[in-house]
Formats: sequence, structure tokens, C-alpha cells
Amino acid sequence: MKVICLVSGGKDSILALWLALHQFEVISILTVISSCSESLLFHIPNSQYVAMVADILDVPHQTITINTCNVEEEITILKSVLIESGAEAMITGAIRSEFQRFKFNRAAQDVNMKCFSPLWRISPKILLSELLDNNFHIIISSVSGMGLKKELLGKKITPELLKTLQQVVPESELSMVGEGGEFESFVLDAPFFPAYMKILESKIHWNEYREEGYFEILKMQFHPKQIS
Repeated sequence: MKVICLVSGGKDSILALWLALHQFEVISILTVISSCSESLLFHIPNSQYVAMVADILDVPHQTITINTCNVEEEITILKSVLIESGAEAMITGAIRSEFQRFKFNRAAQDVNMKCFSPLWRISPKILLSELLDNNFHIIISSVSGMGLKKELLGKKITPELLKTLQQVVPESELSMVGEGGEFESFVLDAPFFPAYMKILESKIHWNEYREEGYFEILKMQFHPKQIS
């Protein structure tokens, strides 16, 4: 089956892409960059670097920019891209957001495509273990949840960091994977990447009043992995 993968560069969409590459013919990677900082559908920080990931994986890539905060308008634009893609199905990294799952499923159905979310309802603990056990190098690219501090921005997700997060948000497994918007992530390396990303320049943006911010990658390059 020919599929198009919706990839933001975050841990969930990169893991979903890895699974898709094992099961389907991935004919395209699609990245949606929204100008709306409050977008309920699309992950924002550093998504422009997904094009570099697609390049090293030798998979066609398309970026579309959406200049609206209206969800229905976002879906209309997404559907137009799906129609032109030639794919039979769309892959997403949705985990627990019923809102996202409904909207993406509807977009696919409206254009006679299927929509698969291979991580749907997976336990947050299992998801995080899968990522760390397979040596995904993931950094925190934004925080907006209560108790999550500026010092987390740009930090690599490790078992030790997860313990810190558990102390901050002990009541919510959902918070542990950032699905509710508590934090967003970016993947610098994954087991199926032939090269890893090295950040050369970056900047932290922080809103003291709202206690939220993001880690902006200004310059980055790929380094081929050593073959052992």
C-alpha cells in the first residue's frame, strides 16, 4: 500500500514513520508548518528540518505552510494535498488525542483514503521505553505545561529526565509523552537514520509571564554514522 506520512520531526511522528517504512511503500513525507502557535493539529518547533531527514532517507518530501488558526481551514488545505499525493493512506503519530484522530480520519475519508495511527492508545511507558531502548536521540523543543521549566528546553530525553518529569506531573501518564501539549520534541537521531543531526547554533525563547517557551534550532548539519 502506498502511504504518505505526516511527520513533524517529533518523537511520535518519527516513530510512526519508522513503523510505516517496515510495512508500507512510503511515497512521501508531508510536513505541515502552521503559523498559528495555538494549532491543535500540527506540531511547530523546528519542523523545517524534516526536509533534511527525508533527504537522508531518500524519500520525497513536501512542506506546506498554513496561515490560519481555523481547524476546518487547516483540514481543507490538508485534503487538497492528500488528493494530489497519489497515496492510498495517511500515517499519523497520534497517540491519545481523540480530537486529532477524528479530524485526520475525516480528512482521509473525505478524499477516499485510509488513515492509520500505529501508536494509537499505546501506553506512554511502553512508548517511551521503545524510543529509549532503540537509542532515539530526542530533545525537548517546547514546554507549556504547569511546572515545566525553561531549563528543560533543548535537553535530551533520558531515563533520568523522565524521572524529573514524573515528579513534576506525577498524576498524568498523558503528560509524560506531551500529548496534551505539555511539551513537544524533536528527534536528532533514530536507528534508521544513516546520519545523525548535530546542532551548531540554537536559541531559547521564553515567555516569563506565561511560563512557556521553545528551543529554536538555528543551524544544524548531518554527520554520517560510523559503520562498525
